[in-house]
Amino acid sequence: MSEETPALAAAKATQPDVLALNDLTVIGLMNAHDGPAALLRSPRGQFARVQVGARVFGVTVTGIGDDQLILTTRGGQTKAITVAGS
Repeated sequence: MSEETPALAAAKATQPDVLALNDLTVIGLMNAHDGPAALLRSPRGQFARVQVGARVFGVTVTGIGDDQLILTTRGGQTKAITVAGS
C-alpha cells in the first residue's frame, strides 16, 4: 500500500466549484439517532445541523427526504434543494 501526501489526498477528495457560495447549500443529509437531519451552509459561511421544524438562515425546514431538503421562506414560498454536487 502506498502512502499519499496530504496534498495528494486533498486533491482526490476535492470537487472544485461544487458549492454555490452565494446561496444556501445542503452539504449532506443523514439519518441521525434523533431522526432525519441535514447539514446546511449559509451564504455567509455559517453551518447548521437541522431537523424538520428548525428555523435557520431565514427559512423553516419543512421536510427532509432521501435526496432533498424542503424549505419554506418567511413569505410562505416552498422550495426543494438537493445536496451540493449530486
